[in-house]
Amino acid sequence: MLSFGAKPPMSNEQFLDYSAQHLSEKDFFVLKKSSLVPSGAQDASRNALKIWRDFEISLRNELVNIRAKKLGKDSHDYFRGEYVPDPFIAAMVTEAAGEETPLEVEKRIDTARWDKLEEIERQHFFDLHFLVVYFLKIQILNKWDNIKAEEGRKIAIELLQPRKELKE
Repeated sequence: MLSFGAKPPMSNEQFLDYSAQHLSEKDFFVLKKSSLVPSGAQDASRNALKIWRDFEISLRNELVNIRAKKLGKDSHDYFRGEYVPDPFIAAMVTEAAGEETPLEVEKRIDTARWDKLEEIERQHFFDLHFLVVYFLKIQILNKWDNIKAEEGRKIAIELLQPRKELKE
């Protein structure tokens, strides 16, 4: 249905507007609270959201580990919830951190997020959990669409700037 790096089919708001027309109030509330950034507001008792939340917190805690080590700080001061080491996530984050630019690091991490969502999606057919995963994927696509738009603006500004050698 959706592919990482593809143009998003709609904005996050459009998806929520459409979903509000077709879901019960309770289900829409769960969908609306589904976010790439886990919070206590998410209904973590729901299967897909609990799996996502646990993965995202582990991912963020591994990022804290790497960043704290680089800065010579104690990572335990910055963990979200209880830190439970995950060798798979730790290896992925370490590999991603080796990328040359912050943008490439973010892309590798979002690719891992996408892969996890694909894994969760395989466990569900067209139910609320499937819609939650779909909405999280749309959020990732819109994030990257905004990044690409910002890069395009920067390139356009650079192209429109008079070159130094021409000014002198």
